[in-house]
Parts: sequence; structure tokens; C-alpha cells
Amino acid sequence: MRRLINEELEEMRSKADLLFAKAGDIIGEVKKAELNGCKLKGEVEIWFQKVENMKAKKQCIVDQVREGASSSRTVPNVWLAKITKEIDELLQHSLPKELTFSGVAFSNVPDEELKKMRSKAEALFTRAGDIKVEVENAELNGCERKTEVENWLQKVENVKAEKQCIEDQVRGGASSSRTVPVAEITKEIDELLQHSLPRELTFSGDAFSNVPFVTGSLKGHLFEENRKLILSLLDDDDVATIGIHGAGGIGKTTLVTHVQKRLRLCEKFNNERGSRNVYFVTVSHGLTISGLQYKIANQLGLKIEGADVMKAAAMIHRSFTGRKYSVLILDDLWESFRPSDVGLPVGEGGFKLVLTTRNKRVCHEINNEKSQIIEVKCLSDDESWDLFREKLGDSAILSQAGDIARKVAKKCSGLPLALEHIAISMRAADTVQEWRTVLTDMRSMMLDVVEDKVLPILRYSYDRLRDQRLKDCFLYCSFFPEDHEIHRRELVDSWIREGLLDGIENRARQRYKGFTIFKELINLSLLKADGNGYLSAKMHDLVREMAVKVGKEKGFLIRAGEKMRDIPREREWNEDLCKVSLMYNDIGSISPDVAPRCPNLSTLLLSWNESLTSISSLFFSLMDGLCILDLSGTEIEKLPDSVSNLKNLTALLLSQCWILIYVPSVSMLGKLREMDISFCENLRDFPHGMEGLVNLKFLDSIGCTAPVSGILSGLSHLEELRICDSSEAKGQDLMKLMHLKRLTCRIRNVSEFNEYVMSQCFASLHEYELTVGTRPSYRDSFGERDSLGERDVEFVECRFEEDSPIVPGNVEILGLDMCSGVEYLVSSASPDSTFIPLQTLGNLVELKLFELENFKGLVKPGVALPPGSLSNLKTIWIGKCHGIKKLFSSSMVRGNLQNLEDLRISECLHLEEVIGGSDSDNDDDDGDEYQIKDKLATGSVVIYHDESAGERGPFD
Repeated sequence: MRRLINEELEEMRSKADLLFAKAGDIIGEVKKAELNGCKLKGEVEIWFQKVENMKAKKQCIVDQVREGASSSRTVPNVWLAKITKEIDELLQHSLPKELTFSGVAFSNVPDEELKKMRSKAEALFTRAGDIKVEVENAELNGCERKTEVENWLQKVENVKAEKQCIEDQVRGGASSSRTVPVAEITKEIDELLQHSLPRELTFSGDAFSNVPFVTGSLKGHLFEENRKLILSLLDDDDVATIGIHGAGGIGKTTLVTHVQKRLRLCEKFNNERGSRNVYFVTVSHGLTISGLQYKIANQLGLKIEGADVMKAAAMIHRSFTGRKYSVLILDDLWESFRPSDVGLPVGEGGFKLVLTTRNKRVCHEINNEKSQIIEVKCLSDDESWDLFREKLGDSAILSQAGDIARKVAKKCSGLPLALEHIAISMRAADTVQEWRTVLTDMRSMMLDVVEDKVLPILRYSYDRLRDQRLKDCFLYCSFFPEDHEIHRRELVDSWIREGLLDGIENRARQRYKGFTIFKELINLSLLKADGNGYLSAKMHDLVREMAVKVGKEKGFLIRAGEKMRDIPREREWNEDLCKVSLMYNDIGSISPDVAPRCPNLSTLLLSWNESLTSISSLFFSLMDGLCILDLSGTEIEKLPDSVSNLKNLTALLLSQCWILIYVPSVSMLGKLREMDISFCENLRDFPHGMEGLVNLKFLDSIGCTAPVSGILSGLSHLEELRICDSSEAKGQDLMKLMHLKRLTCRIRNVSEFNEYVMSQCFASLHEYELTVGTRPSYRDSFGERDSLGERDVEFVECRFEEDSPIVPGNVEILGLDMCSGVEYLVSSASPDSTFIPLQTLGNLVELKLFELENFKGLVKPGVALPPGSLSNLKTIWIGKCHGIKKLFSSSMVRGNLQNLEDLRISECLHLEEVIGGSDSDNDDDDGDEYQIKDKLATGSVVIYHDESAGERGPFD
């Protein structure tokens, strides 16, 4: 049977048959002995249990083979060999000669201590049985047993096993407590009997995780919509799994609790024993498959003690499939699992699985063709106010302090848990001044009121992050101000310079990894996507408060966006500080009397203090360990000379310091890996010593007029280089940068460009943004693109009749601006006699053509364009190309422009047709023209046709 070896399967079957035959013979002997009053020995009973487990394992393999299992992934040979080995061990196990204890041994127990132990044990087991029944009945109604109760019941089970062991020894011949530990067991039983359990053995359905959730009716139209949606999906035969994700404290448990209560009223999920076909399990963190099985089995009333995972799965599966309809709710799931491993019959019959999680990834990993995923979002401002006012209760002061109270509610950022507890804490506030105080000092209010209520839930999300790298990346997000839009590229670059992505080969690969982490933090609800996919995100205010609190424990001082006019007082600059974020404040200057002693400070972020004009040289004098200094967006004119002595500095960031004219020598900064002087318009020269920075990996001088000639040759380890268009780079210099992966620059002429494109250095680039020509490009160079692997070439004022360019085969964005000597982009099927080879067209995403004096069209008439040649093209911009009469032929449109989204045509004076005729009489020109018109009608293609082209438009 293909990859499953027949011989191994037959060997397993043969040995299993021998084992089961042996077990059958022994059972016959045991039954005869039991008729004479004998008792089965514990060792023999355990052996029988293992044989029964083996029957289940063997049957599982046989079933898979019958169903057509054919790969080692389904029935692994290693597993088959393991089971065969277990069978061998059971066959070879030497059972005692006497399989049972004789009836005489039972009466040979005169010891009073033994009688005392039995009496107390009976009382304990009776009490434990009553408690277990009470707990299990409560669990059937959606409650969760308390940890103290669970631990007590487990200890009772342990005592039960120990007592059984003593009984076995006594029956085997021991007649006195001197040979068995009766006294010790009796003491344990006494302690358990005397233990005072809580009056309430379980948590109510609204508090499954031992933390308070919003109770009562759900608030907000989104909650109500989600509730109705979940109920409708549970009634849909085409939906088997519903995944619900959202931040901690946002109301996921409340939502599914209300769903559970509603389902109890639904006749569909009832049976003759009452509402027992709707099951609610709170999943603990770190729970194993067997642990999850145990919790589910308790709900189902199954006894799976002693069963292995496979047998337990079979029992759970059989129990669920025996019910016509059933719903299992798994609340607060942290890790994904395969439902079949647990025994959940997802997709079979009337079984439905509902799960809640803080991690969107978990929903996707348990996804199947019958899954639906729902996100629980924060309340709107109006909904937040409604919930806040309800929890606040009747308060006369609202007539005077209503506006202030609304602002307080808004500060809770739509998190129901925070709204409830802040509102409850404000019930005693009966003056306008108290409300004003709360609003002005909301941070301390948050920390004081919800320290023990909300933050532990949010902290739990942090503690459960899978590794330290993910935790550190998350904490860095709190360095930005409250409600700040955090751009993905900016954040990931910050992680890289902090060393959080060290161990990954180069910056390009680090950035890929960083983008993945950014998305994961959004999926975990620790960041919230800001409506533009995964390009930027914000941090929920309370999540940020939690992160700031954790950061403080780690030596972080975070005072970003607090409108500070001065730096923190010197007592806040303690020697344990390692990272300080003061970005986005109004700090004006740092005076000479401030010299913080911070030998362990590694990161100092003073960026976007737009009033900061000067820094005393003494300020950095006691910061010997400083690695990252960010002064971007400040009004500083001269950097203090003491920066030259920061020998551990790895990143110096001065982007958009518009009036900066002086940077001191960097010759002693041998560890510097990153320098950003982009848009320092008044900085005329690179600092002294630049050419000696052999460890520099990133240099950005976009928007800076400082010439790069003479420094590039010494920067041999550069991985990313961005040079302003006004300062051209020589091809020979670029070819010395063997480690370069990302490049933005202008190359003077086509000849040098061709030489560089043909070099191995160019082939190693992951991203490039190149301008070729004597004049800078008009492209927007302010800031950076966020995408990965983008490749862009723009030719400006080039004479292609003199020197034809070698267009890179992987180019995605191509621009031609005020160039001459090109009539058609594709003039021949031969790659050696056309501007762009056909195979290059397939990578194009954007095409921009402006003021091309000889240009007649994209493809020369008569040249066949194979279907799919332009399948990736999304944008075409054409302006002032007066030689164009017909833009597309119908044969070119067919199968090539299906992904076109943006077509812009302006001031092409002689344009007569967007889609012209074809050389073939059989082509359905009208059909293709209407395809483009359909796109125009949906707004996916836009044409700007200048009125100077005449009254007749291209589609008229």
C-alpha cells in the first residue's frame, strides 16, 4: 500500500492477534476466580487496561488504511513501529502467577488504624462525589470550576489511588499498618476533610476567567449585529466553525455567553435531559490536547481517566456524533489545534464549533471550508457613552459635568471593561472639579482605578507572546505618543536599529521579518490596523498604558507626546535607565546645567520636538553607552561636539532637521551603522570622517545637497543607500558596493546606467529607485515607499537615438520623461531590437510616459502581444504625447489589461481612439472596447482627456 510497508502492517496485525488471544485466555481464568470471591490484582488490571488501549490504536490504523491512507504523513511508519513495540512489551510482560487475591486475605486485617483509614476515606469520597456532581452540573450551565476546588478534587483522586494501593498490599498478605503507610494516608484524608472550600465552587458564566467582564445586556449596534450573525451562522448548515477574535477585555466572552444563553432557549439544541447540547469550556493558556480533552469530557459527562489521547478523541467524537445537534464554545483560546486530534467532529452532522481568541492567526489556522471569522471591535464614542452612563448610574452632576464625563468616557477608547470600571469608580464624584481633575490626570486615574481590573487582562496578552523578540517589538510601539499613527516602515526600521531583528542575514530580510511581526501584532489585537491594510496601525490607549508600565519595569522612560516644554527633571534620569522616548513634545532647548548620569542609556529619542533649537555639549557627557540618538524633525542648527565622543553610537538620525548646518566629526564613531541626514537642506557637506565608517550599513541623504563624491568608495559594507537626485552617483563607485541591497540615486547617463545594470552588484539588489539623466526626477522622493522589493527606473531627458538603454528584466515601475528616440515600447518580437523585451513587460505594474516627442504607441502595429504580457499592469499615465492616435489595439487588450485600475491620459492632442481596430477581421473590437468601458463605469479606470483634444473624446 504504497508508502505504508505491507510487511510492517502484517507484523503488527499478527502480534496484535496473539496479544488479544492471550488476554482472552486470562480473562477466562479471572472470571472463574472472581466467582469464588477472589479479587483481581492491580498489576493485572493495569495490564488489561493497556491491552484495551492497544485495541483502540490498532483499530485506528486499520480504519485509516481502509479509507485509503497512503502516505507517511497519515500513517507514519515510525508510529507503526512504535505500536508494534508496545505490543511486544505487553506480550513479554511477566504477569504474577496468581492473578487474583484469595478471599481469605480479605478477612485477615485486624489493625484498628486500617479500619479508621477506611472510615474516614469513605466520608471523604462521599463528600468529593457530592462536590463533583455540583460542579459538573454548574459547568453544564456554562460555569467554570474554581482552581482551589479543582486542586482539592485532584488531591482526593490521588488519595483514592494511594488507598487502593494499600488495600492491594493488605490483600496480598500484609496484615498490619506497620508494613503499609496507613497513618500517613489517614493524615492526608483528615487534612482534606478539614479543608474549607469556598461557598461558591464555580465562577458564574459571566466570569469564566476569574476577572470581571461587562455583564447585563450587550451595548452597541456592532455587538448586537455580531450576536445576530453568530446565531444565524449556527443555524446555517454550510457553517461548521465560527472564529471570534478581538483584544482582551473587548467583550468576546460576554458575546458568546449571551449566544449560549440564547441557544438554551432554542429547541433545536435541547434534548430529553434539558439544555445539555450547548457546551462552554474556558481554555487555559498552555493547555495540552489531553488537558482540553479532559475539560470537554467533563462537560459531556465522559470518564476518560486512563485513556490515551487517541482513545479519548474517539470517545469525544462518538459522544458528539451521537447528538443530532450540538455546539461547543471554546473561550479564550491561545493556540491553534487540529479539531480531529481532540475528537471534535467539525463538518460532521450537526456539530458546531465556536471559539474566541485574541489572536486572529488562531482563527485562520483552525479555518476550513465551512468557517466564518468575526472580529469584535471597540465601541463607538456614542456607544461608549451609553455604557459609561449606564454603569455610572443616576448622577445629578451629569447635568453640569456631562461634557467632561463624555471626554472621560472617550479616553477609555471603546474598551467595555475599562468603561465599566472607570464609571463605577466615578460614582462618588459629585462636583465638576472632581471630573475636571480626572480628565486632566487621566493617566494616573487609569492606572489607579484599573490597575487590578483591566491591565492584568491586557498584561496577560503580553505575557503570552511566544518569544522575547515579539515582546520587545511590541514594547517599542509604546515609544510613540498616544493615538499616534505608527507607520509600518518607520517602526520596522526602528526595530532593526535597536537590534531586535539581529541574527537575520541582512536589512532586506530583516525588513521582511519585521513586516511579518507587525502583522502578527495586529492579529493579536495588540495593535489595531488603521484602515489601510497593514501599512500603519495605532495602539489602543489602555494597551499602551500596559506597555508603558511593563517598560518602566525594564528601565524605560516614556514621555512621548505629553506637550512637555522642558526635559524631565534630573531625578528621573537615574542610572538604571536604558531607553528614553521624549518624541513629539515642545522641548525648546537643553541648558548647560543638565548632564544626566545615565551610563546604561542606549536609546534617546528626541525627534519631532519642533521647537528644539540647541543642546548643551554637556548633555551627552555622561551617556557613554548611548547607541541610538534620534533628533529628527528638530530645529537644531548645530550638533554639539560631544556627539563625536559617543563611541558606542550605532545610529545617528537627523532627518528633516531643516536648518542644520553643522555635524561634528564622526571619525571616532567606528560602530556607526546608520546615518540619516535626509532633507537637511542647509547641510552642505558630509561630516568629517565619513569615508572611514567601514561598518556603516545605511546612509540616507535624500533632499540633502551634500555631494557624495569621494565618500562612497570607503563605505564598502553599505546595504542601503539613498542619494538625492541633485547629487549624481557614478556607476564605477556603485559597482564597489558589493553588499548593497537597496538603492535610490541618480546616474548621469544611459551608458553608465547600462554598465551598472550588467554588473553583479546590480543583480544583487532587492529594491531600487533609479533616475537616469542629467536632470532630477519629478517623482515624489519625500519619505519612502512602504512596499518590499519595489523596482523603479525613470529616464529623464535621455536621447535614446544615441544610446539605447538596457531596461532591467525585473523592473516594476518604468517612467520616460522628455526623452527622444523611442516610437514604440515594443517594436519587435526580438529582444535585441526593441526598447522593452516582451518578457520584461510581464513584471510591469506602473507605466508613466510624459512629453515623448517621437512616441506613437505602446506596441508597434503588426507585432503580436501574447496574452498575459501585461497581466500585472495596474497603472498607465500618459501626458503630452502628441504622436499617439490609437493607444490599444483590440488584440492587445484581449487577455492583457484585466488588472488595469488607473488609466490617465492628458493633453495628447492627436489621440483619436483608446481602443482601435485590429489587423484581423474576426476580432470582436466592440466587445473589448466595452470591457474597458465597463471598468470606466465602475470607477476602476479614470481618463483625464484634455479639452484641447477637441470635442470628440476617445470613446465617442
